[in-house]
Amino acid sequence: MSDTRQQRWSKAALERVTAHKDKDDEAKYRTLCMKMPGLIKQAGLVQALVFMQSREKEYGKGFVKDVATVLGRPKLLEDAQASALPAYLALTNDASQVAIWLRRFAQIELVGEDE
Repeated sequence: MSDTRQQRWSKAALERVTAHKDKDDEAKYRTLCMKMPGLIKQAGLVQALVFMQSREKEYGKGFVKDVATVLGRPKLLEDAQASALPAYLALTNDASQVAIWLRRFAQIELVGEDE
């Protein structure tokens, strides 16, 4: 029996989040994880990805790469930009679900600046 998409995404998200545990960027990564789901909903996928990349050059680009990796779309931004509306909406929904997995695990595994 194969895993569902949600199961694959949750496993991959946990791997990405725990890779930042006890590292110098732990708090910044947690902050990005906390903001991404709302940002996608509020601004849209392309705008959220571009904004995250510009936030903290190193951390933001790494975070966007992690979202793309978990989603299984290495060229996520380019795919989103080139998609027709139905495909863009589906991709936005999928990326939002991945961002929620990242947020959940970041809340559990990572120490934030407020803790």
